[in-house]
Amino acid sequence: MNNLMKYKGFFGTCEVSFEDGILHGKIECINDLVTYEATTPVELERAFNESVDDYIETCEMLGKTPDKTMSGTFNIRVGADLHKKLYLKSKENNASLNDLIKTLLAEGVADNRELHMHVHVPENKSAKEYVSEFQEKRNYETNVINFERRMH
Repeated sequence: MNNLMKYKGFFGTCEVSFEDGILHGKIECINDLVTYEATTPVELERAFNESVDDYIETCEMLGKTPDKTMSGTFNIRVGADLHKKLYLKSKENNASLNDLIKTLLAEGVADNRELHMHVHVPENKSAKEYVSEFQEKRNYETNVINFERRMH
């Protein structure tokens, strides 16, 4: 389930007010506060789309950029144990803690996922035979599979 709507590159939230009996939200990542409300999910999405269109038109009339500029910094509390693990991992990788965290965050939000596998090929088969046999059986065509032959 996703409570984030997307329209023309803008994102909108969806919240429920049981007290008022309505759905409501706001456009995220903009420099202004733009809200919308409705009584059904379909009406809320329509209200969000109309709010985006109105906001774009208003920004054009005022000659301003609608997107919010992010500072690129934020604080995060991870706890002492995880902090130590991250610090040690950064030292193992010869990287700063900041660079390690940036890499991990970028990997976490990336749309393309890769699956890396290591296959141990039996001595009586060539790697090419084994790989082609395996590829015929796999179902996940979108994954990139890297094979490495290891001799033991």
